[in-house]
Order: sequence, then structure tokens, then C-alpha cells
Amino acid sequence: MAIYVGARDLSGLVVGTHQFIVITYENPIPPLKIGFSSVPAKMLGKGVRGIVIGAQNRGKLAVEFYEKGDLTAAMEFFGGIETKWHTSDYDTQLIKVEYGLVPDQEAKRRVINLIENYILNQKTDPIRYPTAGFGVNSNSWAQSVIEYSGGKVSGDMKGLDISNSKRVPRTYFMPFCTVKPRIKVN
Repeated sequence: MAIYVGARDLSGLVVGTHQFIVITYENPIPPLKIGFSSVPAKMLGKGVRGIVIGAQNRGKLAVEFYEKGDLTAAMEFFGGIETKWHTSDYDTQLIKVEYGLVPDQEAKRRVINLIENYILNQKTDPIRYPTAGFGVNSNSWAQSVIEYSGGKVSGDMKGLDISNSKRVPRTYFMPFCTVKPRIKVN
């Protein structure tokens, strides 16, 4: 189906936006091996299955599948969770990534390969999460994956999404990169 960049309100904060990626599928697929995990596609809403992936603040910029806030936000967008005007929600925004003439399966393969490489490289050289999010953060990570996979989407989502124009160095998304002379960030 499609690849989306999502933005949601930061969990527990009044201001700020967190970006993440959703890869959707029309039909059931077997779980995908991504990094060290076997990741199944989950039902996100009416006839939409998908994999929800984001980089989270765990002291380092750590990739997580189906982080609670990201999954809930994706389900709100695709109708898997009903929102009501009188209850709090994530004000989710998802924008479809454009890949021009690149077939959907190839675009998905590119995104998954980049994420897998990032996970493996983080084991040897983790990126420290920046203080107060100022630096390479989850927004930078999501936009880096899309850009390096050849996708096109506006990085400036609604809300305060700081560092959406910063990029994680490309070396973190390569199949294998030695720690030295890797560019240091944050």
C-alpha cells in the first residue's frame, strides 16, 4: 500500500511533536525480520495493516516497533481507535511519502533495510538523545530514513517538531560502518 510519515503530540507534554514511520499493507504478510526482531504487521484500522516504527528517547536514539504512543496515534488516524471531542488524543497527522516511479515493494524494502542497518550500527555506536530534543532526535531520524530511501515528503508537520530538518549521518544507515571515523552527533 504505502509508507507514511506520522506526527503526534508528545506524550505527557503540552508542546512538541514526535515523528514516526508507518508502512502499510493491504493483505496479511508474514512477520518481517528487522534488526534483531521478528515484526508482524498489525491491524491499524479498517482494512489497513501496518508496521509502526519510531526512534524514541531511551537515553539514546533507540528504534522501537509499536511504541504505545506511536501505535495509538496510527490507529487513531486509520480508524482503529475512535476519538471523541471530549477526550485527549494525539492529534495525529500522517502524510504519504512519494517515491515517484519506484514500486511500493522496492520503497518498503529500502526503508526496512535502512532501519535494520541503523539498529545494527546503534549497537556499536549509539547516538545519545539530545537534551530537550535539541539536536538529532526522533524527528530527524524519521526524516533521515525517508530522505535516504529516496522518498519525498514535507518534514515540517503541524505543531512544534524541532530538528525535523537535521539529519542523522548517512553512515548510521549503511550496512556496516566502523565506529571510527564515524561522525559524532549530539
